[in-house]
Amino acid sequence: MKDSDLVKTERAAKDRTELEKYIMVVLFLIQQRWGYVIDKELAEGRLTNNQWLMIVIIEKAFEHDPSMREVADALSTTHQNVKQLATRLESRGFVKIEPDKNNRRILRLKITDACRKYWGSRITEDIRAISSLFKALEDREVKSYSKL
Repeated sequence: MKDSDLVKTERAAKDRTELEKYIMVVLFLIQQRWGYVIDKELAEGRLTNNQWLMIVIIEKAFEHDPSMREVADALSTTHQNVKQLATRLESRGFVKIEPDKNNRRILRLKITDACRKYWGSRITEDIRAISSLFKALEDREVKSYSKL
């Protein structure tokens, strides 16, 4: 592979379209790498990065218990995929699938106390794992990227 400094030099001379292509490829590579790292970190608990992401979205992205459709939209995936993930997580005691009080056709997803307890028990190792993903960046770079 090319040295990263060479790639940076080549990129600096490119037009906007080429820079956009480069950013897109890098983001996909980061996604691939982080998916691998997260799967490896969660293997002991028999969770996947997709299950982890869904738990995060349910817990943090909504001020209410979201419907499967809302979670599917947030994850840019299908209702069917969310239902499969939710069913697996429900069998593990991490989420509850409950009918909406006003419209029983709508299924809502709710994080359980058992799920919160599981993640609470992992806090130290999760902080270590997350920090390892960003160790090459300085504080100002992390702050700058967080604004993107």
